[in-house]
Amino acid sequence: MAYQLFKARPANAMKLKPKLLEIILLTLCSSVSAEAQTLGAWTLGQAEAENGAIIHMATLASSTLIVSASSDYAALYSISCQTGEPLKWIQQLRLEDAISSRGQIELIATIDKKLPREEFWIVAKNKRLLTRENLPDIAELRTAKTLKLEWNWGWSWLWLSDEAHFELGDTEPVIFTLAKNCGIEEP
Repeated sequence: MAYQLFKARPANAMKLKPKLLEIILLTLCSSVSAEAQTLGAWTLGQAEAENGAIIHMATLASSTLIVSASSDYAALYSISCQTGEPLKWIQQLRLEDAISSRGQIELIATIDKKLPREEFWIVAKNKRLLTRENLPDIAELRTAKTLKLEWNWGWSWLWLSDEAHFELGDTEPVIFTLAKNCGIEEP
């Protein structure tokens, strides 16, 4: 299965690479029983958290490529909800390249044509996964069509920036399905 993703710099298309497929599968199959299905451009799946709670997630590949030393790739954006205690909504951004930040990183988020806003995301130990728990953000995505995330990375003497654009499509049924699967209210 090959998706044609648009590359913002320069305009050209890519095919879904085996490495990207591995990342999608790792995201969706981090437990023994994970069944993936699609809803529009989103891939739905579930995983088991360390505490035994079930995580229902929807994952989307960026429509732009991130330029990397080894090969260009699409970032993965996920919205998920977790059953059990505590019930919560989570956003994730998965990268192939490690970032140099620890703890928190500041991202600039732009939803549709609204003004960009600063958000703080948690950097995972592997430095390739950024996480944000925020119900109002996910509620705002229900009617959104596009999402752009920008971040800086590098070292104190050399700061570089990157960005990922996501064509969200119809997000409302995705969020509805996640809420129904988790048994929680929609944001």
